Amino acid sequence: MWVAIIVVSCIYLLGFIRFGVRAKRSRDGQTKVIVRAGIFRFDLTKRLQKSKKPKPEKIKKDKEPSGFKDPKTLLRMVKPVMRSLRKGLRIDRMNLKLILGGSEDPYSAAMMYGRLNMAWGVLRPLINQTFRVKKQNVEIGLNFEQDRTQWEGELYLTMSLGRSFAVLFAALGAMMRNPSSQKKSRKAV
Repeated sequence: MWVAIIVVSCIYLLGFIRFGVRAKRSRDGQTKVIVRAGIFRFDLTKRLQKSKKPKPEKIKKDKEPSGFKDPKTLLRMVKPVMRSLRKGLRIDRMNLKLILGGSEDPYSAAMMYGRLNMAWGVLRPLINQTFRVKKQNVEIGLNFEQDRTQWEGELYLTMSLGRSFAVLFAALGAMMRNPSSQKKSRKAV
């Protein structure tokens, strides 16, 4: 009896372990990607740089993927998964520093600055409403002496292990309720 209680409590506590991805880009263009699982961290920057070799092109076949012919069916499948994902995904850190260059055309740079600030003003409440955001800092600037636009950013997304299983079960449930896969199984019988 005690063994079962200990096993169930350990599984319950494992559900609180957070894992996530941290992507960071500096002004000089260097990108860094780190995956975190609990207290362990894995740097994927070198692996991603090695995998950027050009791949030979494959001949595309005009086959339609089965079960996804109707966009409404796909939307019905994705909706519960996205709802479950939205509840569990947390933005721990979101930093963006964007400096527009405006030495060539100051009028266009000023208009772009206004448009970007307007777009961020619209997106910020949507992001805060959709996800749990711990820390965010977005700075949009304009430099009339600079000719190039420079930006740097950092995004750190995490999710608990228990919530990832909930997302997985929501995806499996949505796939099982897919009417096109049920029709195919009925035709095969």
